[in-house]
Amino acid sequence: MNLRPVTAADDLSLSIFLDSETGDSHLFQTVKSLRAADMIALERLVVQEGKILGYLCCAKMVEPADWWVLVSMVVSTSRGRKGMGHEMISHGINLARRENAPAVLVLGDPAYYAQVGFSQSAARNLDMPFGKAFTSLYPIEAGTELSSHTLVYPHALAPLGEPAGT
Repeated sequence: MNLRPVTAADDLSLSIFLDSETGDSHLFQTVKSLRAADMIALERLVVQEGKILGYLCCAKMVEPADWWVLVSMVVSTSRGRKGMGHEMISHGINLARRENAPAVLVLGDPAYYAQVGFSQSAARNLDMPFGKAFTSLYPIEAGTELSSHTLVYPHALAPLGEPAGT
C-alpha cells in the first residue's frame, strides 16, 4: 500500500470520496478548516489507478500541544475488511513517532482501535470535553498512558462534541 501526501489538486476528488464513503458532507469542510488553522499533523491518501481508496488525517491537539488526534480514517467500501484501515493507522502512528508526538488520541469504536494498539484505559486519567466512552489513546512516549491532562481539541473539531442536529 502506498500512502502519499495530499495535494491541492486532490481536493475535488477527496471531497467527493469523503462525502460518498461517509455520508458526511461536513467532513471535508472540517479538514479544510484544520488546514486553514495550520492544525493538520498528517494527511495521506491511498490512490490506485487514479482512484482514491483511502484517506487518513491527524490533527495537532491544542492541549497537550504536542499530541495528535486521529480525525479521519476512511477506506473505500470496495476495499473494506481487507486490513487497509489497520495498515493506514499503523503508518500514521509510525509517522507520529518520527515526528516526536508523545501520543495519539482517537474518538471511535474502542474495540476496532484496540486492534491497532489504542487503549481506553490509557485515556482514563484524561479530562475531556466530550466523547469519554469513545476516546482511546495510543501512548508513544513512555508514561503518556498514565498522564493527566485536560484535552483541548482544535476549534474545527468542536462540532464533534455537539449533539446531533445542532
